[in-house]
Amino acid sequence: MSMLKEIYVTEGRLNRLAYLKYMIILALIAGLSTFVTSSMATFLTGDPNGFLVKAITMIWAVAAGAGNFMLMIRRLHDLGKSGWFSILAVVPVVGIFFSIYLFCAAGQVGYNKYGADPLEN
Repeated sequence: MSMLKEIYVTEGRLNRLAYLKYMIILALIAGLSTFVTSSMATFLTGDPNGFLVKAITMIWAVAAGAGNFMLMIRRLHDLGKSGWFSILAVVPVVGIFFSIYLFCAAGQVGYNKYGADPLEN
């Protein structure tokens, strides 16, 4: 349960390695759980394009998307920027470069207004 507490929180800072780790974990959990639940719904209803399959997929997409934005906010805090910049991720083309920036940019050294340097711990 502590992994979910690490993903679904916006306070504090998140360094590049932890950001990458949590993004991979979130993608694997969301992908695997969507596959399993959609397969079960398809088995029960017999319709792979039915309402139940689409509803389950949408629920997991919203949960993973919320976690993704929360991780972005914490990563932006590590860079000394407001979490509102995470909105750039949904802008076509800009979102790709923004995501690359989050993975590549080094965080601020030392304490900033969002908390202590995660690399000092």
